[in-house]
Amino acid sequence: MTNRSTAVVFVTVLLGSVADVDTGASQRASAMQRTSEPGHYATVNGYRMYYEEYGSGRPLVLLHGGANTIHSSFESQVAEFARGHHVVAPEQIGHGHTADVVGRPFSYRQMAEDTASLLERLNVHDADLVGWSDGGDLALLIARYHPMLVRRLVISGANIRAEGMTSTKALRELSDEDLAKALPASWREAYEPVSPDGPAHWTTFIGKSRLMWLTPIILETTDLAVIQAPTLVVAGDHDAITLDHTIEMFRALPHAQLLILPGTPHATFQSAARWLNPMMLEFFDKS
Repeated sequence: MTNRSTAVVFVTVLLGSVADVDTGASQRASAMQRTSEPGHYATVNGYRMYYEEYGSGRPLVLLHGGANTIHSSFESQVAEFARGHHVVAPEQIGHGHTADVVGRPFSYRQMAEDTASLLERLNVHDADLVGWSDGGDLALLIARYHPMLVRRLVISGANIRAEGMTSTKALRELSDEDLAKALPASWREAYEPVSPDGPAHWTTFIGKSRLMWLTPIILETTDLAVIQAPTLVVAGDHDAITLDHTIEMFRALPHAQLLILPGTPHATFQSAARWLNPMMLEFFDKS
């Protein structure tokens, strides 16, 4: 087991700085959440999944990162994207407002199937998907196995193998308690007030997340090769995903563009929103 100092170093490498956030966008998103009452639940695959909806227009699905909520991943995007799109943003099992299920491990494939079931229930098809980190993995899985649901993809900080992360070895060595303590305090602060499982469930939740993060193979490059949706592959040049791995994914996708953001950590949507938002909207507006 590593000591606490090693855990903090690991989490710093894994997540990068999240300090450079567009606070104006954060305030707009929070105001929208308070005034429009966007939250709903739908029963999918035996449990109640929470999701939020905003705006109108072509559907745009936001898929949050691991151990995140909708707004801790996309506080700088929700309000801006909702001005011209019908935004649908689910929270995965155990995350945010969606309760955990005892005895059910977290699984990328199952989360993708749950999300696809939600979109089918909402009659959302031919949608643009935006996925950050774990959400990027889910976006790729949905595009692979449910192509009729997807028009275009933006993925950032995604990986198709655990070895694509820069700190896989350290993640294997951390205890659940060390990881739960070392993750950004803002993540726990977003989780505790809304989780149906209560604040004490945080360490259990992180332990289940850690096991999913160590999934050896999420997708094969042969799976990426059959995805026909145009895809914008994004990463920071200081990302927690190795540049070689990001380029491998980009090359395997038949209709992909690659965007590497300079001076940017894993938290691309949070720290580089001023760059990313207009580029994403332009990408989505292409026919």
